[in-house]
Amino acid sequence: MNDKAIQIGSSFKRDNFSLKLNTTPSKTTTLDFQARYSDTDVRGGGANDATGSYDTDHRLRYAVIYSPIPLANLDPSAGSDGDEELGNLYNPIQSTWDNDRKQERKNLNLAGSFGWEIFKNFKAKAEFGYDDNKNYDQRYWGLTTYYIKNVPTGDNQGHPAIRLTDTNSHRFRSTNTISYDFKKLIKNDDHSLNVMLGHEYIITKKRVNTDEVHGFPTDFDAETAWKLTSQGHPYTVDDSYSADDKLLSFFGRANYNFKDRYLLSATFRADASSKFSKDNRWGYFPSAALAWRISSEPFMKSTKSWLDDLKLRLSYGTAGNNNIPTGQLVQMYNNSATTWVNGIENYWAPSKTMANPDLKWETTITRNVGLDFTLFGGKLNGTLEGYINTTKDLLIEFPVQGTGYDTQYRNMGKTQNKGVEFSFTWHAINQKDWGIDLGGNIGFNKTKIKSLGQMNDFGWNTNWASTEIGNDYRIAVGGAVGEIIGYQNAGRYEVSDFTGYDTKTSTWKLKDGVADATAIIGTVRPGSIKLVDQDGNGTIGSEDIVKIGDTNPTAFGGFNIAAHAYGFDLSANFNFSIGNDVYNANKIEYTSTSKYQYRNMIDIMADGKRWTNLDPETGLLTNDPTRLAELNATTTMWSPYMSKFVLTDWAIEDASFLRLNTLSLGYTLPATLTKKAGITNLRFYVTGYNLVTITGYSGYDPEADCIRKTALTPSVDYSGYPRSRQFVIGMNLNF
Repeated sequence: MNDKAIQIGSSFKRDNFSLKLNTTPSKTTTLDFQARYSDTDVRGGGANDATGSYDTDHRLRYAVIYSPIPLANLDPSAGSDGDEELGNLYNPIQSTWDNDRKQERKNLNLAGSFGWEIFKNFKAKAEFGYDDNKNYDQRYWGLTTYYIKNVPTGDNQGHPAIRLTDTNSHRFRSTNTISYDFKKLIKNDDHSLNVMLGHEYIITKKRVNTDEVHGFPTDFDAETAWKLTSQGHPYTVDDSYSADDKLLSFFGRANYNFKDRYLLSATFRADASSKFSKDNRWGYFPSAALAWRISSEPFMKSTKSWLDDLKLRLSYGTAGNNNIPTGQLVQMYNNSATTWVNGIENYWAPSKTMANPDLKWETTITRNVGLDFTLFGGKLNGTLEGYINTTKDLLIEFPVQGTGYDTQYRNMGKTQNKGVEFSFTWHAINQKDWGIDLGGNIGFNKTKIKSLGQMNDFGWNTNWASTEIGNDYRIAVGGAVGEIIGYQNAGRYEVSDFTGYDTKTSTWKLKDGVADATAIIGTVRPGSIKLVDQDGNGTIGSEDIVKIGDTNPTAFGGFNIAAHAYGFDLSANFNFSIGNDVYNANKIEYTSTSKYQYRNMIDIMADGKRWTNLDPETGLLTNDPTRLAELNATTTMWSPYMSKFVLTDWAIEDASFLRLNTLSLGYTLPATLTKKAGITNLRFYVTGYNLVTITGYSGYDPEADCIRKTALTPSVDYSGYPRSRQFVIGMNLNF
């Protein structure tokens, strides 16, 4: 073999061979050469070699992982020979098996009621319900999982582990009401009045048993470990009981009707929750609604030929929310097992959530005006509605780092939602043997944060990339929940942004006036991702973070079509959203190296699309400005090499969509045939779910929402699994 550079993808056939690379030592290139010849491994190593193999058919095959990335430890310490893993590159099927999970749920629901008309128009009713829910959750971590490499006990690291969680909850509800209709006392038929009084008691008990076992033999799969739990080493055995969740309510309602023209309804609730202290236990929630049937007025007589009903509605109401975990009034303590604290086997410590004895009810105030109409003998009906909803004393799990705790539930802030909604149903064709119905709705909603208590804003971290991204959502007065913050993308650094390459320091020097993003992306060079310098100080930093997305849609809704003809029926249901953004975290992870050396790049980072520093004519890295500009004249993407993941507006996508949710086709046999068999109705059908989605979003699902621990970080797409498409064939049979 001649003393010359070997290019990527070259293939050579020689009886004897040698290899020499024309490179000079580099801080950014650490490669390893491996050759196989006649089943004999020959290994060479050093800072200037490249990976390749010489197979038994005497052909040398050559491969290099993207060269600007520091490829350290390309030796057996980074992976094994044969078919085993290299670093963190695992067989995806094996990875799936090593993250096995099985859940078994059993639900028992009982309900009953008893009614008694004690005397004329005076009725009493008692209802009860009982729910028994069991959930057995079996979790397994195999050899390729991150978890087993970091289990607390050193001897158990690198061995399979399991966690068994048995959750039991019981809920009992008792509701008793009395009602009276005053029609016997009100002699005038133009008036009607009825009232209802009642009370309700709900108690929920919950118990969670968690057993975690580490250090199973390395050949144990999930099923074996779950069955032979004693073959591992117990780590956690915890049987915890939640504080009883009790809710006591008293309520009343009065309905008044005058000539079926003026309607008034008033309700009042008083609720007491055990989740709040004695001073804040009770919440009081009044509501009222007024309706005017305009079409019944004498001056509307001329519209009878086309207007069947027209009703104007006004309402004002309040509702309470206590949806937080029990036990937040006093500090909870957890018992944990460990061998890390001076050899102590277990210890007690406060939970990561700080107690708050001052919690109280969250209250939502609704204001609504609506117009209901029915036209053309019932052929067209619909509703036009406007609303303003305000929620105050929001119950929020707030981060309190620096206090020794992670979070604390607080009543903080006020939000407002206002909007307009329109819905309709049109019986377009209604013949004896065939017909078509159309329906739809559309809504426009604006949400606004009115107050955050003593603060004006705070940030929230989704943690999909651990702490690399930092806060990527902003909650601010005047803004809305769902605002994404990050850097604005400015493309990439071109050769023209630099004065040249300094061979002494092995660095590129930026021209005056070109912002330096080194603090965010690592050392910059031609091809590095470029960010917008918002404040113009010449350096990219946290002060250049701005709002880059909003997950709230401008409009949303759906429509449906239903048709039938001669025994056949067809129905289709669509939904849509316009103007909502999705945070595509996958796009960042699979186009960036971050601190990892083995990365799976998606097609938008393919060779010929991304910036390259490798000269195909020599097979070497080049820092020649002219050659780099020539090599990348047709590439459009930046280099994937950067020191950490960076969120830019490039990863925030418009996820407007139109989805065909369901499509169903059925056929009902004629009654003349089924009656002979004693069958009232016999229908066969086939239904498809999630059949078509029209969207410009590049991910799998424009409705992806993968970070659901808090409502403050909506619409993050991170390893979101595509929605399944289903087909169901069925039969409806009535005797």
